[in-house]
Amino acid sequence: MNNDSQRNGIAIVGTRARGGIHAVIENHIQAGVYDDYQRYLIVSHDDGSMFHRFYVYVMALITLINLLCKRKIAVCHLHGSHKGSIYRKALFIFVCRLFNCKVIFHLHGSVFARVYDSAGGFYKGLVQYVLNKADSVFVLSDYWAQYVGSISNNADIRVINNFPSPVFENLFDDRRFAHRDNIKLLFLGFIGQRKGIYDLVEAVDLLKAQGVTGFKITVGGNGEIEQLKAVIKERQLSAYFDVIGWVTGEQKYQLMKDSDLLLLPSHNEGLPIAILEAMSAGLSVLSTTVGGIPEAIPDDSSGLLIEPGDHKALAEAITKYIECDGLIELTAKNARKRYDAAYSSTANLSVIKDVLNSLVMQGKSV
Repeated sequence: MNNDSQRNGIAIVGTRARGGIHAVIENHIQAGVYDDYQRYLIVSHDDGSMFHRFYVYVMALITLINLLCKRKIAVCHLHGSHKGSIYRKALFIFVCRLFNCKVIFHLHGSVFARVYDSAGGFYKGLVQYVLNKADSVFVLSDYWAQYVGSISNNADIRVINNFPSPVFENLFDDRRFAHRDNIKLLFLGFIGQRKGIYDLVEAVDLLKAQGVTGFKITVGGNGEIEQLKAVIKERQLSAYFDVIGWVTGEQKYQLMKDSDLLLLPSHNEGLPIAILEAMSAGLSVLSTTVGGIPEAIPDDSSGLLIEPGDHKALAEAITKYIECDGLIELTAKNARKRYDAAYSSTANLSVIKDVLNSLVMQGKSV
């Protein structure tokens, strides 16, 4: 009996931990990326203790091997970043190669380049193994395509723009850009230094000293929640911040609906899903010139970008949004045009499906 006819499934391997990678995986599924195939979602990483994370990884590996032994899958779509993720994905790729299963490695790591450049020979060798042994490497921007191409010999590096759930797109049509006395700013992301949250505190401290008013910042995310609250209280900035912790689902939708501007002064990024959600929903964006962000926001007509860590420039940009009537509307509308052209699910779905179709056919023939 020839079992090749049943080898048409796709294994999606990635994290269940809160954050952008998990959101991307969910958005791909909701957008129908895998609708033409049997889909197997394998969780290889999660929040929790070291024992729990090790257990999750081992079970993921066992699940993958079981599917491969039964010839259920033709392609394994691996979502990874850096450090521990590389070690985990290297073993997955090794196993897939033993069973002649095709592999896509989808790189999300915001500090991938920094970690690689400062690493020793063993880690660099492992990274090159992952990149070179994958049949296709997905990256988030031209910047990352150039970088990956400089450290690997993989001939199939594809720029696959992150795209958010289409649910936020409807907010744009209903948005009214009326002038407000107090603009509502929104921070969504991991609460820690890498995302620039403490630079934002420094910037607001400057604005307070300058007597600038007319804004309130809602902070949503996991991470150093209590530490951030303590810093805000110590600086006597509680009137400017509302730290609400992790948000998802309807609460996130409502925050997007009610806010005017997304703040994300990150130090390192790939291409944050939060920025694309904001662009789709009609929020203006204030972020930094890192990773793929300048490709999404190329000039001041579609958002404002500053250098990471420059809290003075951050304060000035916030002031500009407050004082320049019409700037939020102008940048939000131009950002939505860019989103429709390059970052929507419609714009990216066909590219991913073409790669999957080609690899599935190759995988079924071996």
